[in-house]
Amino acid sequence: MNILYSILYMLAMIGLLLASVVLSETLYLRSPSGVLMLFGLGLSMSLGFLLFGHIRFDEQPCEERDENPLRS
Repeated sequence: MNILYSILYMLAMIGLLLASVVLSETLYLRSPSGVLMLFGLGLSMSLGFLLFGHIRFDEQPCEERDENPLRS
């Protein structure tokens, strides 16, 4: 299952890269505010990956451990 997720992740990243190249042809994104918007979007995606990339949403909760009978 991890291989499928990594393939989907790579396809999504390539899709986002191609979409940003296509969107860069519009006149709005050639203006300073459009460049700033693209920079902010890229920065927020990068920081989100760095800050929250370690979190796995598919992990099962830990099992409750039985108490040690020798402990009081």
